[in-house]
Amino acid sequence: AYKDGRARVPAYLDDHAFLLDALLELLQSEWKTSHLEFAVQLAELMLEHFEDHERGAFYFTANDSEELIHRPKSLADDAVPSGNGIAAFGLQRLGFLLGETRYLDAAERTLRGAWQAITEYPHGHVSLLTALEEFLKHPEVIIIRGEADEIARWRDSAAKLYAPQRMVFAISSDASGLPGALVDRKPIAGETVAYRCVGTHCDTPVTTWEALAAELSAATD
Repeated sequence: AYKDGRARVPAYLDDHAFLLDALLELLQSEWKTSHLEFAVQLAELMLEHFEDHERGAFYFTANDSEELIHRPKSLADDAVPSGNGIAAFGLQRLGFLLGETRYLDAAERTLRGAWQAITEYPHGHVSLLTALEEFLKHPEVIIIRGEADEIARWRDSAAKLYAPQRMVFAISSDASGLPGALVDRKPIAGETVAYRCVGTHCDTPVTTWEALAAELSAATD
């Protein structure tokens, strides 16, 4: 609950994980570096306050919240997807976007910590299986740099190609203070440029929509 500039109730794992996932989706619609910074803050809070560093995965409550007789760690999906599943999914995607191995390692620890539960009842752990799918087959990350109108056109055209394991981010040339691997996704003066990466491997950047479209189409075949 949030009122008059103050949070009244401590946030749980699900609050952090779902908001992280939402921010990554929002960044694909409209890039704002402040949204990325917020996503990084959420990821850091999850690692610091919620992760079970001994057995993997995340607790539902933070380590600085009220002390409980039993600190729950929910793995299975319920009326909503599992907080652990969404946390692993979001941390992986943020990790691939930024090239941040700490996030990727935390996601892997979550999947390993939940492995027995997943194998015993896979139908009840679909969100964790979704994260596992991108752990085994890394997602595509497309970074488009250039002038605002042109990168929006490229982004919208790329979105027409159905590829659920693809993220497309259109970042204007004047965006500054980009963290992690995004520092190396530099704009080229007078041109629109696209960087296509799968996991931590990136192809040679392309400067025409036709070249990018050919790469994207080949990846979806």
